[in-house]
Amino acid sequence: LTLPPASRPLSPVQPNTIYGAYHVHTNRSDGSGSPDDVARAAAAASLQFVILTDHGDATRTPDPPFYRHGVLMIDAVEISTTSGHLVALGLTKASPFPLGGEARDTVEDVHRMGGWTVIAHPDSPKPGLSWRGDDAGADGVEWLNADSEWRDEFAGTLLLAIAHYLIRPSEAIAAVFNRPTASFERWDTLARRRPVLALAGVDAHARIGVDEADEPLRATTILARPSYLDMFGTVVQGIELAQPLTQDAAVDAGAILAALRSGRSYSVVRALASPGRISFTASHDATTWAMGESAATDQPVTLQATVPEPDDAVVVLLRSGEEVASGRGSAVFIHTGAPATYRAEARLPNRAVPWMVTNGIRVGPQEPQPAMAPEASTAGITVAALDHAPLWAVEKHEPSRGDLSAAGGAVSLAYTLAPGRPSGQYAAMAYPLSGQDRFDAVTFTVRAEAPMRVSIQWRVPRGADGNRWQRSVYVDTTPRTITLRLEDFEAVGSGLADMPPVEQVRSLSLVVDTWHTRPGSAGRVWISGVSLVTLGVRSARSTGR
Repeated sequence: LTLPPASRPLSPVQPNTIYGAYHVHTNRSDGSGSPDDVARAAAAASLQFVILTDHGDATRTPDPPFYRHGVLMIDAVEISTTSGHLVALGLTKASPFPLGGEARDTVEDVHRMGGWTVIAHPDSPKPGLSWRGDDAGADGVEWLNADSEWRDEFAGTLLLAIAHYLIRPSEAIAAVFNRPTASFERWDTLARRRPVLALAGVDAHARIGVDEADEPLRATTILARPSYLDMFGTVVQGIELAQPLTQDAAVDAGAILAALRSGRSYSVVRALASPGRISFTASHDATTWAMGESAATDQPVTLQATVPEPDDAVVVLLRSGEEVASGRGSAVFIHTGAPATYRAEARLPNRAVPWMVTNGIRVGPQEPQPAMAPEASTAGITVAALDHAPLWAVEKHEPSRGDLSAAGGAVSLAYTLAPGRPSGQYAAMAYPLSGQDRFDAVTFTVRAEAPMRVSIQWRVPRGADGNRWQRSVYVDTTPRTITLRLEDFEAVGSGLADMPPVEQVRSLSLVVDTWHTRPGSAGRVWISGVSLVTLGVRSARSTGR
């Protein structure tokens, strides 16, 4: 009597409409099965593709796309940042240094490598998994995460779901899905500012076990449940390709990733009904725009979403999260006025979670691109030049090593981080400050032997290590002149002011540490032209950046 209804079978779709699972873990990190096990389960679930997202720092070369058991396997990586977890997709090579640290730095590094990012389980009830801070420029967000939906349920509800799982596993898992209001609001808020795609994450691990503290995350499996097959029956991404898959793994993976990246996809909670198909377009005269596209016109635009079956499906059109039209099987709305982003949902009776969710279509004239940000400029008034090479001093974590040398107007730090597990290894070069100068930025030129990230830090004496504010910057073999405002820096630890108090700062440091450098690594970095400058007051935090 209490069993959730079985998933409703619908008519087969055309070969160019495909379905796949995004956000899946294997035994390469904290999942229980091998990629081959995952592919076998996906084939049994009638999926055409799976995107693997094992935890890591992107220093492992991604596996090239490959077909296994008739399923296309695409490799991605889930990266831990100080704001939460980011999934990086579209990478084709290993990063020369570990990705992580601040989310904005990870997004920047992934973009530099030709990939794109999605915020994973942003509103998970588990604090360690939820997203903290702003969107950091990520390309997408998960509007639903199947591994997060059960975490805020009452014990009685979970016990009943476990009993149901023994009979209808996928339906029982999806029965605890609720409408993710917070995630929808997050997505709609971001989409008002810029195009942001949304995906539904299966987040399959196929295990009940114990997490280990290592990074990348590992785990011990006690019971391989819910199985991959069970999870693949909960939620999938649907894509309508221009043509059917070619069975060339590289070609097909490129088409799938391009469709996901551009927002030409929709999510289906297949535990409610499957396979599921929805059409969502915008049109004006003879011009039509699809999901993920922008209708850059000031003329009236007709938006229409249609679901061919079942007969009792209700289609809803939403503008910036607000419902503007609905109807059984179809909904139509004519846009006029200010630019807005629309999306569509298909809902089934007596179900808390939407059955299908589309990506958005932005309607209205394109807004002009903002001018170059002040932090990208090097213009300013020099307050003090930190150009006396003998004042630079080495700071390090034993038994890491650091050696300084000066030549050609630059000071170099030759570093060797101690090997072993990350345990606070670092090597740094620090320049003393008097606290008498008033400035709002620092400018410098920096290069390194190989691509890497270094941390620029301000320090206020207190305790063993002092209070610190830091900003990571990317460096490589080409000298780069960089200007950083005080407001660009983040406090290290809690309870500190947003920006370092210049009258109390007593040193400026360049630090190589295990945020972005592996223990046991050695190399050299050069810095020159270091100056404290004033650029004018501008509070980025007060404007919401």
